[in-house]
Amino acid sequence: MRGLLIAIAVFGAACGSKTNGGGIDGAMTYESIDVEPAQAQLTVALGTTAQQPYQVFGVRNGAKTEITSACTLTVDAGFGGFIGATLTVYPHGGKALITAHCAAQSGTAELAVNLTGNVVVGPNTPQDAATTFGGATTAVDPSRSPSLEYPLDQAVAPLNIPPIEIQWTAAGNDLFHITLASTYADVHVFTSDVQATLASNDWDAIAGTAAGGTLSITVEGLLQSAPQTKYAGAAVKITMSHDTIDKSAIYYWASSAGSIMSETFGDTAAPSAVKNDCTSCHSLSRKGSRLGYSRCVANDCGQLYAGFMRFDPQQKVWNDTVDANAKAIHGSYTTFSPVGNPYPDDSQALAIVSMANGTLSLYDPDTGAPVGSNLDDVSTHGPGAPRSGLMADWSPDGSSIVFASTPHPGQWIDLSDSSIATMSYSYSSATHHFGEPAMLVTNPITLPGGTYSNFFFPSYSPDGKLVVFNAARASWRNFSDAKTAGQRLMMVEATGAWTVDLTAMNGGTGDADITWPHWAPSVGSDYYWIVFSSERDYGHEVTASKTAAPCVANGVKQCKQIWIGAIAKNRLTGQVDPSAPPMWLPGQDPGTDNISPYWTVPTTEVQ
Repeated sequence: MRGLLIAIAVFGAACGSKTNGGGIDGAMTYESIDVEPAQAQLTVALGTTAQQPYQVFGVRNGAKTEITSACTLTVDAGFGGFIGATLTVYPHGGKALITAHCAAQSGTAELAVNLTGNVVVGPNTPQDAATTFGGATTAVDPSRSPSLEYPLDQAVAPLNIPPIEIQWTAAGNDLFHITLASTYADVHVFTSDVQATLASNDWDAIAGTAAGGTLSITVEGLLQSAPQTKYAGAAVKITMSHDTIDKSAIYYWASSAGSIMSETFGDTAAPSAVKNDCTSCHSLSRKGSRLGYSRCVANDCGQLYAGFMRFDPQQKVWNDTVDANAKAIHGSYTTFSPVGNPYPDDSQALAIVSMANGTLSLYDPDTGAPVGSNLDDVSTHGPGAPRSGLMADWSPDGSSIVFASTPHPGQWIDLSDSSIATMSYSYSSATHHFGEPAMLVTNPITLPGGTYSNFFFPSYSPDGKLVVFNAARASWRNFSDAKTAGQRLMMVEATGAWTVDLTAMNGGTGDADITWPHWAPSVGSDYYWIVFSSERDYGHEVTASKTAAPCVANGVKQCKQIWIGAIAKNRLTGQVDPSAPPMWLPGQDPGTDNISPYWTVPTTEVQ
């Protein structure tokens, strides 16, 4: 086994910058500024720091003059900090640029840092586990090779995802060695458990080191009663993106608990309840200030009514503005107009509600009053009208609506044969006007998993360029087996130029009961990010054989969980799948059905 300290690649020599202007002494200009050592290499273990001293020289006519005291040295704050000319390096692997600022001139050097460390996890893990594995011989026996169950191979993670729980099979072993490796990291974890979660500071160091590259995870196991032989499993590789998702809030419905929960992305604290009382299908405004929901009043889902809440930033509480229990709005799914269209600030708002009669209607979410428009009528237009319009999403710029449009009048929840439609919106002369619907995605679409003829739950990307939606082979809900309809995610360019199946995010061609996709509130430098709910396995923590009893209801066989998936910006051609396998949202309760996630700004940003 490799020891704790490992070799670090040496970078090419850094050359000083040749500049014009006043010299350090105010009279002459140096030909170059040299920072020494021009190339350095350090190994830093988790939880420790290391020091590297530097000198700075001005070069003129081949002669070097030390000018360190006249210069200021800097480095990316993620790698460390200078006190004088000595750099304290943090546990963060990678390549760093050292810059000396000397009046109007500057020079640079390169530093290579490798991150390493041994971590023992679990109260029953022997402290000499590293020595035990170091003395064992690797043998080949597939029945004894541990298999990684989570994370998913080829998944893409945002840089600031909280510590993940790595999970694997025991395969007859009782002591395990996990290696996390990237170009500049080689960290070893030892445990007697079949899962391991690193401390936040250690995980952040590893994730930061692998940013923009691949983190390879391998596991090997042995039996402590026969420690001479160890067995290695296949590696799983995930991409740690450069994207750091802003502190944002994911609101989801813990349906088995009858509550809407809120979780701030990046936090490891338990999610908090926003609304209970059998509150269900909900939406959030893009500014995070308003929440729309529906409720089975008195636990009777024959009485499904919509309600609204508004966040009070002074009192830091959500207040009911329209209580669904009053049964004033016989509807369900909601969406909000963005700030600026039609109103200039967040003091006013509009909401669209999917009504029980199969139309879309416009409401004031702060009073519950209907707002006059042509929406009720035009939302039923389209081929073979009258149709049903439901599950609307308002575009980020407020100029258009995307919604599910079915040829069956009166559908509003259990829809079938639906297409994805759009219509324009404008506000002029105190009149709210919606344009004639245009079909963005029509059915059917044939994929390797079957023919998909029912499209619903459309959602605009935060820049309005893309729409993600659900595709199913049949009517959406099957209360005997929720997976039967084959719900999966597809994506369409907002003008309809192309449509693509998100095969990797869906987990291949199989059925994983995927529903309610929505986008992160901002676009990353490399990826768009989607949040959704799925009845897929989360390692061995959530499976059909290991699931909380309350989750098994209405055709769901195991607890649905919230997942986050990446859409590569450089693969948006319509010719290739731009998605990747997803990551499980850390912090959610694996013992509840967690569905209908909405991703928006946190209440800390609500004005």
